[in-house]
Amino acid sequence: MHRTYELICQLAPDVALKRIESLLSEEGVKYASTKTSITTTSAPIVLFGIQPKLYSQKNWVGLNPFPFVSGVELKIIQEETGLVKVTVRVNQGRGLLWVAFWTTCALLAASAMPEPGAAILLLGVTTSAWLLIVSFFGGHLIKKELAGSLDVLL
Repeated sequence: MHRTYELICQLAPDVALKRIESLLSEEGVKYASTKTSITTTSAPIVLFGIQPKLYSQKNWVGLNPFPFVSGVELKIIQEETGLVKVTVRVNQGRGLLWVAFWTTCALLAASAMPEPGAAILLLGVTTSAWLLIVSFFGGHLIKKELAGSLDVLL
């Protein structure tokens, strides 16, 4: 599953590229870049809450959003107006695996409960995991961090 965002800034393309590379390096993401694009090759994998790669000072949540996604592709295009458009494509596959993990845990817990409570638990955990991991960490928070590093206009 992929989600695409467009960010517009007034920076020169090479400056925008350097700022994105700096952000990715600070967050522990490995990447390959050309003059007009960046593709992540390895996002940090975090299994325990004590791992420093999980935490970040770049956002108000204090968590690094990149361990929750499989990868990010960025294309930087200079428009005729002089503005730079950055197209961000986020691969949310890893987030879906985390949702499946939490749904499985909820299913195991729900199997020992009466039906109405079990259904509420399963629905609540699955919905919460989807909204938090896939939509918030794997989408909104990555967009906000990139926008913050680029001084985005729109």
